[in-house]
Amino acid sequence: MKKLFAISTAGMFLIYLSAAYAQKTGLYMPIDIKKGYDQNTRSYDGKPGKNYWQNRADYDIKINFDPITGQLQGSENIVYYNNSPDSLNQLVFHLFPDYYKKGNRRDFDVSPSDESDGVSISEFLFNDDKINFADDNNNLSFNHTSFVLKLDNALPPMEKVNLEISWHFYVNKGSPSRTGGVDSTTYFVAYFFPRIAVYDDIYGWNLFDYTGDAEFYNDFGNFDLSVTVPGNFLVWATGLLQNAPEVITEKYLERYKSAMISDSIVHIVDSTEHLTKDITVSNYTNTWKFHAENVTDAAFALSDQYLWDASSFTADKGTGRRILINTAFNKSSKDFYEVAKIAKSVMTEMSANLPGIPFPFPVMTVFNGMDYMEYPMMVNDTTLDIGHTPELTTHEIFHSYFPFYTGINETRYAWMDEGLTTFFTYLLINKLYPSLTVNQPFEDEYRYMIGSFSDMPIFINSNKLKRPEYNYIYYDKPLSFFLVLQNFLGHQVFINALKEFMQSWNGKHPTPYDLFFTFERITGKNLDWLIRPWFFEYGYVDLAINKVTRKNEGYEIEIEKKGLLPAHFGLKLFYADSTTDSFEYNAEVWMKYENIYKVFIASRKKIEAVEIEDNTLRDADLNNNRYTIK
Repeated sequence: MKKLFAISTAGMFLIYLSAAYAQKTGLYMPIDIKKGYDQNTRSYDGKPGKNYWQNRADYDIKINFDPITGQLQGSENIVYYNNSPDSLNQLVFHLFPDYYKKGNRRDFDVSPSDESDGVSISEFLFNDDKINFADDNNNLSFNHTSFVLKLDNALPPMEKVNLEISWHFYVNKGSPSRTGGVDSTTYFVAYFFPRIAVYDDIYGWNLFDYTGDAEFYNDFGNFDLSVTVPGNFLVWATGLLQNAPEVITEKYLERYKSAMISDSIVHIVDSTEHLTKDITVSNYTNTWKFHAENVTDAAFALSDQYLWDASSFTADKGTGRRILINTAFNKSSKDFYEVAKIAKSVMTEMSANLPGIPFPFPVMTVFNGMDYMEYPMMVNDTTLDIGHTPELTTHEIFHSYFPFYTGINETRYAWMDEGLTTFFTYLLINKLYPSLTVNQPFEDEYRYMIGSFSDMPIFINSNKLKRPEYNYIYYDKPLSFFLVLQNFLGHQVFINALKEFMQSWNGKHPTPYDLFFTFERITGKNLDWLIRPWFFEYGYVDLAINKVTRKNEGYEIEIEKKGLLPAHFGLKLFYADSTTDSFEYNAEVWMKYENIYKVFIASRKKIEAVEIEDNTLRDADLNNNRYTIK
């Protein structure tokens, strides 16, 4: 029996390999992703396939929030469109506030005072039919931060359903994990409403349990959000404010209107006014109304003591479309006095050059909260020393392109989101703030782990990794890869290929292969030799100088690729007369020469030392990068 089992296992393994590699690419492709290409929902040229489909949900959400008790009461109307070819026998919903529910598992500790009973659903209507949320309803099953509703009658293809849900829960006042209280009367509130999970052409339902590390994957839709709070509270949210005259008094309303057309920073509420009680319309409560189109999520923030700066800029010279930039912050946060200026500078550069796609949303609010997190049209950033503020602000705002313009599945491919954002942050800060030292975000962690068993391939499912591995596998290593790829292709070719990918998949859900295939189509190059080791194999960058030999009228320098990952590099020559020379070499040399590359430098001058300059930011062993000629 044991021998028979071994033969069966080997046979199954060969069948698996055969199925995984029977495709129009030399890269490994999991069977579930290959299904999308077989069904023509994806195309091997990197574009959406002729049969591509995508479900969506439109939300009309009404919130009553009490900042004193932290209680949030909500009601929503959801129109869900089944654009898939499948009849859906169930609907899956996320309840992300249940992250704080007592007994639920979490990747980070929370204060006992923030643990709650989770989300309580008081009413649920399915096409006007009431769904019983009692424990004895066999059509309902709950798991951690989600629940499944089995349907008595399947939802057919190209049909829609109308859902009405009322719920309430208590927002955490401490233990901030991307959402919660900032101070006694200031909150950033995210993941606050029941939402329908993604059903896609690759995996079907996204059965994602939120535990704090891996991020999110949501469908695109339109959002109408109404937030009712006590008078004297200002509210900022995803979307454009629709009823400013109904909630802001004339003096401050004029400043707000001015900011929408001004290139200058307008202090809507300054440090002498933030505690006055004349900013909002004098009602017991005010309802702030926001509207956003084709976004994947919504968040809001409120305070009765924050300063408010705003400005705007023309993102699209062709249409004249302007973007409003808000910054809302505590008077004591010294770095935030510069955030409006920083945000405008980097968003202007994003729109014009990096990546060169006009900023895709009509408003961006950078809120002074307790985290480092992005949402459509919103950023929740903590206070930092001014030297790090440009980098944090840039990184979080750039997420507007990934995952909110190009709808990446962060629960599986965090490197696409964080890696590309980290790469562009690196380029933007070096261009706009050259005096600042910009390092990879988790440099110390990764330097210690390079080449270890924990230094895993980038492609690994991001829902399976925890920190610190999550940090350097999805931020640091992809940054290095994109630096190598950019160097190989040339900056403008790289940008052109990336823009093509982003625009093709704007408002859609790409996989990593859609990115890979787009680059190959636009560049006309087979990139398997570079992509395969970086994404699918264990490896690291380690280039070494083995020897330097005097030959004829120059020197032969032998470079060894000791690590698996191919990378570009520089050579710096130190001459006896105290002068130096520098040379650049493309990563393509490792496609041609595998592990040993011999460089001949024609020179009559005496060389005393040769040094490899690490252009990827991550050479595993810097001790073998310099060779001294004795």
